[in-house]
Amino acid sequence: MSRKRERLSNLLKEEIAQILKQAQDQRLTMAVITRLELSQDLRYAKVYFTTIPEGAEKEVEKALESAKGYIKTQLIKNLDIRFVPELTFKFDRELKEFEKLWEKL
Repeated sequence: MSRKRERLSNLLKEEIAQILKQAQDQRLTMAVITRLELSQDLRYAKVYFTTIPEGAEKEVEKALESAKGYIKTQLIKNLDIRFVPELTFKFDRELKEFEKLWEKL
């Protein structure tokens, strides 16, 4: 990953986490951002999340999708960047599978 992409990815991940932490919607505060993947052209970002407590994945995913415009607006306000990528939120299944594997050990 290029240095620019890596910096932007980390910046977006941290800022989205902050926005969700301060959100009015209780469902958004249950989301924990685990990673963010940017496309080569920086136009698209897949934001992976997990939930605390477990079992609220579908509910939180719906809340994130409906708050996408708000999150993007907050990113534009808070960050000094020309363009905010199109966001897609996905539940981080890899993390859950890793946790299950870890518990078995």
